[in-house]
Amino acid sequence: MARPCRRPSDCADGDFILGLQGPQLCPTSLTSVYGLQRNGRIPAMFIHREAASPSALFGEKWPGLTRHYLVGTRTLMKYVASKWVWSHVSMQSLPPDNAATEKQGLGSTGFSSRASQDSGAEAPPSPGSYDMHRVSRRFLDSTVEERYRQDNYNAQIGVTRLYIALGALVFSAYGVLDLFIVPDILFEAWFIRVGIVAPLLLGIVALSYAPWFTHKHQFWLSVSMAAPGLGVVAMIALAEAPGSYLYYGGLVAIICFSACLWRLNFMYSLAWALTTLVVFEIVALYINPQPHNVFINNTAFMLLGIGTCNFLTYVQEHQMRNAFVDHERLKFERARSMQLLEASESANRSKNDFLAIMSHELRTPLNAIIGFSEIISTQMFGPINNERYADYAGDILASGSHLLSIINDILDLSKAESGKLELDESPVDPVESLNQTMRMFRPKATELKIKLTFRVRDDIPWILADPRLFNQIVINLTSNALKFTRAGGQVSVELGLAESGELELSVEDTGIGIEEKDMERVFEPFVQVENAMSRTQQGTGLGLPLVRKILGLHGGHIRLSSTKGVGTIVTATFPISRFVDAPTENGERWGTR
Repeated sequence: MARPCRRPSDCADGDFILGLQGPQLCPTSLTSVYGLQRNGRIPAMFIHREAASPSALFGEKWPGLTRHYLVGTRTLMKYVASKWVWSHVSMQSLPPDNAATEKQGLGSTGFSSRASQDSGAEAPPSPGSYDMHRVSRRFLDSTVEERYRQDNYNAQIGVTRLYIALGALVFSAYGVLDLFIVPDILFEAWFIRVGIVAPLLLGIVALSYAPWFTHKHQFWLSVSMAAPGLGVVAMIALAEAPGSYLYYGGLVAIICFSACLWRLNFMYSLAWALTTLVVFEIVALYINPQPHNVFINNTAFMLLGIGTCNFLTYVQEHQMRNAFVDHERLKFERARSMQLLEASESANRSKNDFLAIMSHELRTPLNAIIGFSEIISTQMFGPINNERYADYAGDILASGSHLLSIINDILDLSKAESGKLELDESPVDPVESLNQTMRMFRPKATELKIKLTFRVRDDIPWILADPRLFNQIVINLTSNALKFTRAGGQVSVELGLAESGELELSVEDTGIGIEEKDMERVFEPFVQVENAMSRTQQGTGLGLPLVRKILGLHGGHIRLSSTKGVGTIVTATFPISRFVDAPTENGERWGTR
């Protein structure tokens, strides 16, 4: 009597199978009609099966074991998802510098930018040797290799977790293909996919959050590459023809996917790819033999796929290691530059402190020298018998006064650079201050045979400024103009209001001029761009730098325009916010305009 059956081994002659196209004659009966049985096996293409659900198939054979696998897999997926969300939220809440170096977070999706990891002036370890092994591409220096391994792990672990979880999902989803290719081992194929490989891959994702995983991650990534590959080989070993002939393509896809996306070391990737190939060869030759033409075809394409994927892995690792070397060198040079900058700033601070101390120490005896020489030169307490002594005293007074002015400039500049120069503000009449300065410089201009003129263009308001420092600006600019103007030249000082309403003090000379490339250098302390003039003229190169610092403290700025051999125009500007009303005779308080 005919009866329904599920597997060919259960069939007897005359039985039928319930398949997708309705009841079909049992293969055992087909053999009697078409003579298809060969070596006791029936080609699977002639067997039509009913599309049984996984739960029905699982429950039919091992209901308890199946239930435990399904519950365990669901629990594991929930755990991985919760860890993933927690890690993502934690990383989003971290500041950028911490997020970039967080070891247990999601990491970066690709080659992450590490600029945020280089903040600070602390120098990295000694770079060591960056020589690499010709084949494995490992650094010969173990300390460099360890830094690369840690750096690569921190940068790639997040995207690697994503790809492994995606691999588990894709590997499970391809169970639909089993319905059409290997229906004779549908239960075994789905059990391998959903019961073994997918939980194993998700378990590796969960393990990657453990602190010790960083030291063993290449091994576990290798396991995650080998598991799906060996799972497919197991299906090939169990499947009947022609299904066993077709799944070599899945092996190639798995090897390429894992080798290129899971950031496996080249040697690990090659070793596991060759291991999978050897196991496949054993299965195809001895366990579930394939026809020679099929075997040669499958082996050839697998070799091509493995070779191509591992070549890409080799190139990828080579580029990653070269990028690491470039980044290491850049980081080291940046840290060294920061150290040099800090050392330079420290030396500059020390220099300023030294200048301030020495200036104070020198000013005290100089004041005594200048004071007593002035008494002698003016014969304050009676005549001196020999006039030479009076002349010598005058020379002492002039030299001491000049030295004191230099020391005052150095002291003011060092205070300004260190931020210690403070303004003693009061109302200043710019016109009167310039008149006093011009009276002081006219004898010197006459001696140098230079025409010195002063002109006021507009109705000039009083300004709120430090009187001593304002006079210092006028003195420095006028002194510079006279010093670098030849005999017969002219120095014009002009005070007026700019179109914007700001106060402008302009000093124009017909001196030697400055080349355009030296315009900015003249504002550097102790710099004199004209070597010939620096040998014949007095000066320390502090005039313009000090003027810029003083103007900056007042909220103003300085402009310089010059033509070599024609002359120079220097313009000092004070902002409108400095304008005040002139104080009244009864001493009423002045106010800002």
